[in-house]
Order: sequence, then C-alpha cells, then structure tokens
Amino acid sequence: MPAQIGGRTYSNGELAIGGGLVLALINYFIPWWWTESSSYSGPNIAGLGGTNFSSGIGGFGSIWGILGFIVLLALIVLFALRTFAPNVLPALPTADWMIYTGGGVFILLMVVLFLTYAGGAGGSYSGAGYSFSSGISIGFFVGLITAAAIAVGGWLTKGQVQPATAPMNFSGFNQAPPP
Repeated sequence: MPAQIGGRTYSNGELAIGGGLVLALINYFIPWWWTESSSYSGPNIAGLGGTNFSSGIGGFGSIWGILGFIVLLALIVLFALRTFAPNVLPALPTADWMIYTGGGVFILLMVVLFLTYAGGAGGSYSGAGYSFSSGISIGFFVGLITAAAIAVGGWLTKGQVQPATAPMNFSGFNQAPPP
C-alpha cells in the first residue's frame, strides 16, 4: 500500500529500499559477533574477585563487511539523488531496480561471508575459575533482514518508470557537430 510522505507518493518498493538502507547503515555500528569471558580468582564477594570481559565485532570487522558498506553507501547516494533531486543524476546504463536488487543481494552475500570468515565458530567453555562464550549477535540477523529488504524493494520497483533525465554523453563537451 503506497504511502504519502511530504506530498509525494512512495511505492512499497521505495519504502522497503529506503527503510532497508537506513536500518542497514545503523546496523553497521551494532555488534554482529560477540565474545565474553570471565575469570574468577579467589572468593567472589559482592562482585569482587573476578574479571569480566565482553566485546563485539561490528560490520567493519572484516573486509566482507567493508565491501558491503561501500556498496551500501553507493545505494544510499543513488536513492537520495533519485528521491530528492531526480533530475541531477543522468540516466544510468541499467535500470535503477537492477542496481537496488543487485546491491541488496551483494550486501546479503557480504553478511553471510562475514559470518563464514570473520565470525568463526561459536560456543562456550567453562572450566576451573574461567568461562568463555562467543556467538552471533543481533546485528548479523538485522544485516540479513535489511539486505533482503533492499533486494526485495528493488525487485518491487521493477515496473516503475525511470526518471526522465538526459542520457550519459561520453563524447566530450562542447564538440561541434560534423559538417
């Protein structure tokens, strides 16, 4: 169901793309993988006598996350230009829906590769005075959902008309026409 925002009607695909892009940008600053360790030396009285350590790896924790972030920034720029200044950007060699769908699938692939190569194996260990655990954090799942929303939103905009802009001209500037 299309929405009226600021005097303009946005389709479901545009809403999915815009929401997915904003949430994906925020998600890069949330941990995707977490690790926690605790050690106990001596009696634990009122929380004293032990050390706890907890950390997380966000989307910038591997090359896969960084590549996904670069594509995300390019999609944000394209969406912002097409939404707020539609006549500034010239017609691209491919349709916008293909760029959004391909970008969303690429980001989804980068999120999965992040888990495969950057996250490692999750698990926990508890021994004499020491415990350790690690695993997937909420940011990973949000990354999957937002990437899928961008791709599906791009697919939903397949039937929309491209903005009326001038085509790209690679022939140079101020050339005189042939005689």
